[in-house]
Amino acid sequence: MAQCGKIDEVSRKKWTDGVTPRINALRDQYWENKPEIDIERAKVYTRIYDECEADEVIIKKAKALHAYISEKTITIADHELIVGTEGKKNRSATICPEICIKWLADELDTVQTRPQDPYVLRDEDRKVLEEEIIPFWDGKAMEDYFLANMDDELKNVGLGTNIVFGDIKSASGGGEWAVDYPNIILKKGFKGVEDEAREYLDKLDKADPDNYDKIRFYNAVILTCDTARILGQRYADKALEMSRTEKDPIRKAELEQIAENCARVPYYPPETFHQAIQAVWFTQILIWAEENQQAATIERPDQYLYPFYKRELEAGTLTQTQAQELLECLWIKMAEMIFVVSAESAAFFSGYVAFHGLTIGGVDENGEDAVNPLSYMMLQCTMDLRMHSPTTNVRVNKKTPDEFIYKIFDLVKLGTGQPAIYFDETAKKILQNRGIPEKVTNRWCIGGCVEPSAAGVHMWAEGCRYSYATAIEWALFNGYTKYWDRVIGLETGDPRNFKTYEEFEEAVKKQVAYLIRMSVMNTHISERAHMLKMPKPVRSICTDGCLESGVDCINGGALYNTGPGLETTGVADMADSLAAVKKLVYEDKVFTMDQLLTMLEKDFEGYEAERQMLINNAPKWGNGDPYVDEIAARMMEFSSKTTESYKSVLGYKFVTGAVPVIANIPHGQVTCALPSGRKEWTPLADGISPFGGYDISGPTAVMKSVCTVDATKQGCGNLLNMKLSPSVMKTEQDEKNFAALLRAEEEMGGYHVQFNVVSKKTLLAAQETPDDYRDLLVRVAGYSAFFTDLRPEAQEGIIVRTEQESW
Repeated sequence: MAQCGKIDEVSRKKWTDGVTPRINALRDQYWENKPEIDIERAKVYTRIYDECEADEVIIKKAKALHAYISEKTITIADHELIVGTEGKKNRSATICPEICIKWLADELDTVQTRPQDPYVLRDEDRKVLEEEIIPFWDGKAMEDYFLANMDDELKNVGLGTNIVFGDIKSASGGGEWAVDYPNIILKKGFKGVEDEAREYLDKLDKADPDNYDKIRFYNAVILTCDTARILGQRYADKALEMSRTEKDPIRKAELEQIAENCARVPYYPPETFHQAIQAVWFTQILIWAEENQQAATIERPDQYLYPFYKRELEAGTLTQTQAQELLECLWIKMAEMIFVVSAESAAFFSGYVAFHGLTIGGVDENGEDAVNPLSYMMLQCTMDLRMHSPTTNVRVNKKTPDEFIYKIFDLVKLGTGQPAIYFDETAKKILQNRGIPEKVTNRWCIGGCVEPSAAGVHMWAEGCRYSYATAIEWALFNGYTKYWDRVIGLETGDPRNFKTYEEFEEAVKKQVAYLIRMSVMNTHISERAHMLKMPKPVRSICTDGCLESGVDCINGGALYNTGPGLETTGVADMADSLAAVKKLVYEDKVFTMDQLLTMLEKDFEGYEAERQMLINNAPKWGNGDPYVDEIAARMMEFSSKTTESYKSVLGYKFVTGAVPVIANIPHGQVTCALPSGRKEWTPLADGISPFGGYDISGPTAVMKSVCTVDATKQGCGNLLNMKLSPSVMKTEQDEKNFAALLRAEEEMGGYHVQFNVVSKKTLLAAQETPDDYRDLLVRVAGYSAFFTDLRPEAQEGIIVRTEQESW
């Protein structure tokens, strides 16, 4: 079939590190499928929404999903043991026009050539989009509601500015949550949920108007459970059909086993390890087919899969190698999923990632060490495959065995940016501060990039994004934004007239508060848009409490609800800038405010010596210096309190956290030069990490600075990136130093850390000859990505991170 354009072909060496030849073949096969716009779902949804215009939205959504799963193309690729694709093929970029279609309409000519995350678009699909799908949804999509309800003030701040960014919820699904696999999918199956829904429905008085919405909810749930049955059965039929013509007896037996598995799950509870993994994957397909979203994570698979593994291992019906192979099959399937976004959003969410990770280790419900053999095997999956997805998150606490820490070390030193490491006590306190009971918090997992959650809790972590650096610019220039050449922030006065540092800091606080207010207003509209336009039957089935309450999760039906969250970046830029102004302008009087403003307006052109003074003569975040650390802690406390003073549409407290994804790049592209010495339009510091090159006192000093911020008050979590030289990750002593560093952060109250183990020399070489480095993984933020898949600005943001060369 003809294509409108071409996505560059790249070659990779044949993979040899998988647990079996099958895994190596599947990994090689993965790259044969380029990310491609898939309109199959869009066509079905357009037809059903047209035919069912008068239906309640939740019924319409359930009918559309049922029709799509009943009609979608079913494929089973060579070598696969875990089967199923969200679209018609592996790595489909499946379009959800009921959420948002405008971006694709605007990008029809450029979607294949855009600088970050391009998609193949076939001529015949473009024609259908232009003639049928885009015209039907014009003015009807969820995003249209969002845009129509933004007032002029909010548009000035948050529409296409890269200052307040809320597109993640106005143009995509809910995201940031974890399925309660052990208590719902693996225990009941969708059949058990369907039976319960029928029981609840039968008890309702249909003449009571208070039951109207509940009746529709239960009918949607029942239809969605049947959709799960159809999904499994269609793959069972396909596998059986393929087995009849299969000549290889080994593959024939595999297809017959796949057919048996799929005929059972996810509709009925699984009986075997293989079926349990297949049930997880089919559920993920249903989640993503319901709505394009990020970070629908698979909770703690080492815990809920372990009983299946242990029972079969002891019975002799499963070997460790077979189990490892099945897990690695799941890892590859998870890497296939694509979070489909516009070019503008791809600047914030780069690398074709869906952010759907998993959490391993930690403690059980009784607070006892929960590390088990599958915990080690799942780390090995990530080591064997070295893919960008799934994101592997590990929980560490005082009871975590040293042997498990050393296994983490083995993975970290490979340089994949995996795993992300979290500390139990801090994470549990974050959740308890959000109203989650302690016994539930013992089961906590990552429900987003780095956001702590618990399986079956309704969470909306990323309502909106903003940058602390913007508050500095606005305080310096009285609300004026140089990049956009207009006043966007508050007019807090000419800083030349401020007599004290405290006056300047107060102006910054006012600007931070304004950014928070605008972000909250943005989120309220997207919340309302989801409530009216995007009920979520699949998500509600997988969330504790919705079935019992008879209320969709987006309308507050979950047993526990948290968020929304406002996520930030540029902590270091703010703290370093405030410290420079305090010391060099107000205390040491090296510069007047007027001189400082002149330097910044000129982007330090002709003022390099003065810039170096700002860099070297003022304290910098990440060096364990109380002068700047106290400023950062105070400002983070202020932003947290201000954020929590607002409530969501449903009445829940907003929360915040320093969680960048890769937002430090686009936020930096619209931010002027700063008193920290950072030049205009360049990347900001990511998350709670130090600014690249400014942390010169070693990794322990970085930890000391970061832990001055009370992480328990950061409801979305804080993200810390650290880059280690490969030279410090070689010996047994390095292994012990690494373990000591983790134990120290835990003791100081830290929440998270993740490592890039790669030299600047290697990164620069990858820029020069990308074909030689196609498998080079780097940690971006709450995820890893292939370095050569990132646009140059994103690559630079990783190159400039400080390379720690000693412990």
